[in-house]
Amino acid sequence: MHKDRALWASLAVLALAGAAYALRETAGKGWMPGCVFRKLTGLDCPGCGMTRGTYALLHGRVAEAFSFNPVGMILLPLAMVALGIEVMGWVRGKPMPFRIKPGRWGATVVAVVVIVFWIVRNLV
Repeated sequence: MHKDRALWASLAVLALAGAAYALRETAGKGWMPGCVFRKLTGLDCPGCGMTRGTYALLHGRVAEAFSFNPVGMILLPLAMVALGIEVMGWVRGKPMPFRIKPGRWGATVVAVVVIVFWIVRNLV
């Protein structure tokens, strides 16, 4: 059972590395998908700019990444760290001693921040 977890975790890391490589090597060459919400409504969704922001981060352009989606550039690394901690605990077969558990209050704060950001970015 423990080996199965390690295999799945390894495959996930490999898939993420492949996605990062593809994003790093091919972004800016016209392959990036457009936002369906924006195409339908003309408004930005809360995630608009995340692909371009991630591309900019992969190239070390932090300020540019924040200009595309500042809330996403803060929440994405936090989510990746939290996910990484959970995956490491899953692979080990027991939770890590340190976990990021936002709980109901934290989830509510994140949801409110995202919704407010969504509204403000479309008003400005």
